[in-house]
Parts: sequence; structure tokens; C-alpha cells
Amino acid sequence: MLLSWPTWAIHLFTVTEWAVAMGLFWRYGRLIRRPGLQVFAVCMGPHLMSGLLILGFHLSGDTMRGLLEVSRLTNLGGSLLLLTATLAMAPALRRWRRWVWGIVPVGLVWVASAYWPLLGEHSTAVLGTANVAYLAFLLSLIWVYRTDRVPFSPLTIGGFWFLLVFVAVTIFTTRIATVGLGLPSLSHADVLHGLSESLLSVANLLVALGVYRRIEAQRKPGLFSDTKTGKDPSQ
Repeated sequence: MLLSWPTWAIHLFTVTEWAVAMGLFWRYGRLIRRPGLQVFAVCMGPHLMSGLLILGFHLSGDTMRGLLEVSRLTNLGGSLLLLTATLAMAPALRRWRRWVWGIVPVGLVWVASAYWPLLGEHSTAVLGTANVAYLAFLLSLIWVYRTDRVPFSPLTIGGFWFLLVFVAVTIFTTRIATVGLGLPSLSHADVLHGLSESLLSVANLLVALGVYRRIEAQRKPGLFSDTKTGKDPSQ
């Protein structure tokens, strides 16, 4: 295996944290009677699948490249779904909620027409489009939070945004591994790989922790309140 046991553990933590965050979003949505949050939880599913595909890719010793390419495609679908689910919760778009969901099929059709076939040599372009869709999702989070602070806490939003740090560091460490050290991929530089992946684990942990604090604040009002202001810092 290319990966050491600590790096494997980080990968497993990353996937587990995302799955836990999905469950917490579902629970929070049910608790405050916001079905949109439960839909959001379901829309996190493709990214979970992407993480599992990456685990399979590494388990194969990075030889089954098809798993990596499919994971990029599921990333694209997941980012479009997260963007749409977030916009659907925006009060300003409540009247056009049904039309908002058209973003997903329109986005997929556009990408398919531009980069068909979606796998193989076009896989990198699909990943780039997925990153653009994810950035749009991040911006939509801020917009929704400014108009409705109930669905997402600043800690959760910060966790989603922290993923950009993971992406930036991964690009940097990949260049060190492939150009500086002359290795085939980042996976062959285990320490750098583990360092990069740990940042994704931190991002997912922040997402899950933010939702957990919201749930606990609903169950036990004042639990996370500041003693001076009486407000929850994560609100």
C-alpha cells in the first residue's frame, strides 16, 4: 500500500466526519422543522460517495484510475446539489424554489456537452468545473446566512470555506511531490499527503461541530451562550 496507517486513519476520519455531519443536518432540520435542511443533508451524499471512491482508489494502490475519475464526476454533481439546496432555502427565492432545482440538470447537461466524454482526458476539466460550482455554493451560504441565520452557523460555514485551504495546500504539496521530489503523485509522499488530508478532516469537523452546537443550543438553551452577552458565538 502507498499510504501509511496514520494517513489511512486520516482518510477514514474525513469520510466519517462528513457522514456524521449529514446525520446532524438531518436531525437539526427535523428538530427545527426545516425540511430544507434535511434535503441539504441528502444532497451531501454525492460528496460522501466521492470520498468512498477515493478510498477505493488508494486501496488499489492508485492503479484503478477510473475510481478517481468517477469521484470527480460525483464531486461535480454534489457541488451542484449543495448549491441548489442552499439557494432553495433563501427567503428571496422562495417563490421560485421549483425553478432553482433546475440548476442541477442544466449544469450537468452543460458540462456533458462541453466535456464529453466526462471521464478520461476530460476528468481534470470536470474537477475544475466542480470547484467552480463549490465556490458558488460557498457564496450562496453567505447570502443565505445574511437573510436567514437559522439554517447554518458561522462555524459550519467556516468549515465549508476551510475546504479551500485544503485545496490550496493539496495543490502546493502535489507540486512539491511531483516536481520537487520527482514522485509519480502526492500519494507517494506520505507525509505531505497526510498533511493535506488532515486539513480536509479539520474542515469536515468544523462543519459537523457547527451543526452539533446548533442542535444542543435548541435542546439546552444557553448552553453555549456568552456569559456577558447571553448570545451563542456560533449563531
